[in-house]
Amino acid sequence: MINKIPATKIGMTTMFDEQGFSVPVTLVQPFTLVVTELKRPEKHGYSAVQLAFKETLRKRINKPQQGVLSKAGTEKILSKSYESRQDEIDALSLGQEINPAEVIGDWGKIKVTGTSKGKGFAGAVKRWGFRGQQRTHGDPDNRRPMSNNATDPARVFKGSRRPGRLGAKQISTRGLKLQSYNPELNLIAIKGAVPGPVGGTVFLTLMSKAEAK
Repeated sequence: MINKIPATKIGMTTMFDEQGFSVPVTLVQPFTLVVTELKRPEKHGYSAVQLAFKETLRKRINKPQQGVLSKAGTEKILSKSYESRQDEIDALSLGQEINPAEVIGDWGKIKVTGTSKGKGFAGAVKRWGFRGQQRTHGDPDNRRPMSNNATDPARVFKGSRRPGRLGAKQISTRGLKLQSYNPELNLIAIKGAVPGPVGGTVFLTLMSKAEAK
């Protein structure tokens, strides 16, 4: 069973649970997957399956990617691919299409990984939540980060909480619950919020029993 699938984030809404309570959910639309490579321990040192997704035009993928799709025997033009570690891959074959409905039917808690919203260059107050300085006695700017500590090294130490780029980093949210799945609309409702902007790609990973505790 595939334990990791990609999806497009549609947005947030609310729905009612079995007790009639309103629950905030994030809607995501999973992709149909195509098996493009099977990796076995005797050849690659580990067991995994390579999967391609997201249809596009032929001119938008490079020659190596076209070769991978041709070798798999699929006619679809897919621009993205990823690898999922699997212990059992004998039931899979090259070019096989995998419907999300066949995968997520009995999933429990999941981990959702996405790229957070990029917010550009930000100061120390916005980036790190500094409280700022006093607003009295004529201070011209109370949002400055102030001293950079010791001046003897004549450099800025790595890891210093200074102004810089904010967001646009990979973030994983664990322990989320699949609220429902509509196979007709191909929409998954995940309880709570997931990282990333609307229209971004997120990965849903089934958590093991040990991780879900």
